[in-house]
Amino acid sequence: MLCRDADACYWIGRYVERAEATARMVDVHFHAGLETVSMQQESNPGRPLRWQSILTISGSLDDFRQRYREETDRNVLYFFAFDTENPNSILSTWTKARENARAIREQISSEMWESLNTSYHAFQRWDVDRILADSPHAFFQEVKNASHLFQGILNRTMMMGETREWLDTGRFLERGGQTARLLDVKCQDMLPALSLTSATMPALSDLVQVYSWMAALRSVSALEMYRKTYRDGIQPAHVVEFLVLNAQLPASVRHCIERVETCLRRISGNQSGEPMTWPERLLGRLRADLTYTRPEEIMQGGLHAFLQDVQNRCAEIGNAITHTYLSY
Repeated sequence: MLCRDADACYWIGRYVERAEATARMVDVHFHAGLETVSMQQESNPGRPLRWQSILTISGSLDDFRQRYREETDRNVLYFFAFDTENPNSILSTWTKARENARAIREQISSEMWESLNTSYHAFQRWDVDRILADSPHAFFQEVKNASHLFQGILNRTMMMGETREWLDTGRFLERGGQTARLLDVKCQDMLPALSLTSATMPALSDLVQVYSWMAALRSVSALEMYRKTYRDGIQPAHVVEFLVLNAQLPASVRHCIERVETCLRRISGNQSGEPMTWPERLLGRLRADLTYTRPEEIMQGGLHAFLQDVQNRCAEIGNAITHTYLSY
């Protein structure tokens, strides 16, 4: 397979997954923030929705502040959804996925191209005024549905082979990093809310904490499966175990890293127990850490630091994949 075709497949997988992750992150943050603000109005009337954490964790705070005066709902929603100068906005990432798909239409199924193209034109009919007038959730749900449709078509129509392996490598590497990012966002959101309420209203502080952990689960559509797995309610250690260390959850970091490692071993033809390439070595180390680390150890060592390390290692793996396979 040509490097440029493999590169296009890899980035189609990453860009579609990134658009969905952005939609999830902003949607859950917006609506969970409204719930939290509503609960805190009694102790702090007029408290605005906080956006700084989501901008910081996404690595976009400096870029946002260079071009926008205020962190208003309108500005932040436009920045994450439609701002073409933001390379990670929904419209930017979906456009790049569509452009890559156009370049390799002979490699993918016609249904995959039609799905990306139709959704691209559907997103063009939205703007920030329509989002605020109707409901932010309606737009973000359309983005998530478009991603699910594309991935369902991929699973249904693509033959098992190198093209599919590169699509899966991109989407699962992106998903693993984004799950760590989404969990990190919700943990950072929790801190100011807890500090505000813990001293004056301990019962409300506990409620805010439960809502925040539930929002983290909702952000990856894992709340229902969590409740079916754990019967003792929302426990921080269990949430971390479920979203980071569970090998069966498709959105968990460990599951995604294992899927990427499997794809790259098929691409390289490695059937031995030893890694053959730099990306395989990096993936093996991260997989081992995720396999043998316990949630209590993560919480004791600092969840934010652990999640930042996972995100950095996913970025390192992505760079290694590009250097080893996709540079042309």
